[in-house]
Amino acid sequence: MHGLEVRNLVKKYQNTLVVDDISFQVADGEFFVLLGPSGGGKSTILRLISGLEAPDAGQVFMSGRDITTATPRERNLGMVFQDYGIYPNMNVFDNIAYGLQARKMGRAEIEKRIKITADKLGLAEYLPKLAIDLSGGEQQRVALARAMVKDADTYLFDEPLANLDPKLRYRARRDIQSLHRQKQKPSIYVTHDQSEAFAMADRIAVIAKGRLQQVGTPDEILQSPANTFMARFIGTPPMNVLEGECVYEDDRYQVKVADLRFSLDPTWKHVLQATDASHLLVGLNPAAFIPAWELADYPDAMVHHAQIEDVEPLIGEVVLTLRLTDGSYLRVLCEDSGVALPEVGHIFAFALDEARICLFDILTEKALQPAF
Repeated sequence: MHGLEVRNLVKKYQNTLVVDDISFQVADGEFFVLLGPSGGGKSTILRLISGLEAPDAGQVFMSGRDITTATPRERNLGMVFQDYGIYPNMNVFDNIAYGLQARKMGRAEIEKRIKITADKLGLAEYLPKLAIDLSGGEQQRVALARAMVKDADTYLFDEPLANLDPKLRYRARRDIQSLHRQKQKPSIYVTHDQSEAFAMADRIAVIAKGRLQQVGTPDEILQSPANTFMARFIGTPPMNVLEGECVYEDDRYQVKVADLRFSLDPTWKHVLQATDASHLLVGLNPAAFIPAWELADYPDAMVHHAQIEDVEPLIGEVVLTLRLTDGSYLRVLCEDSGVALPEVGHIFAFALDEARICLFDILTEKALQPAF
């Protein structure tokens, strides 16, 4: 097998389990993002892959070879970390060349590689400068160049953009993606920033409290959360998760949330017949609502009403917080169409794209799956 695989990794610090039976595979040429809240175990997983720490259980494979006990140098990795690991009193050339020199590579080959890499990253004029004199963005490019000059088998990135301001982050993100496309090796990227993850990833693994919550493409992660943690964590704003009940009326299943009632697609029939659906958790994507000013385009839609508790204008969008009759709240994400925004206290009319409803078991909080 090509690429990288981690299998049943476990890591404890004293009595705290920080990595709990984690398994996933990353193919050659795949950009794989570990996303999750801070302190969830993402960086520890990267350290286990890199060999900087040893797992208490589990294995790491690269191209089918078990490298669990190999040293970091034997793993042939390219690594970029949040603090960059730059030697401040060395010049840029020597910082980039450090790993190559440690491998006893010839001077001519080192100079050739560094020239090509420095030109790609706009670092040519900085090569003789001391690293301590560089800006944060320039230091980040030096760290990326040091990874790039190696013919690594896998590339690891641990929150490499966390210390950059927003303008520099976009440039640095493009540099990392350019490196990945050029090398076509597995890349594993750690971040807590959802926008960064969704912009860069081929697939995303969400890690929280040491556990793997879900693996999928960005669209799968956003549209089909595996459990209520995922539903409440992903998205801005995240999915509304409310208690509801399922009833069978008029030859179809309907789900009731407070005084709202939504029809379910027939594909839900089999799973609901096999489940105690009298009480469940209902996931309503904020972007799945049809606001009042678009209802004319949906003459057959079931229209609902709720009082507006808050209006939050964003760039090109608006988030409405609606209060339901049972005191719960619903957040609705709408495009800003240029019409006058609704006001707090007013009654708001809306419909829902019912095909985008998610249902969760109220006890396990795991997603129920319709039968397509």
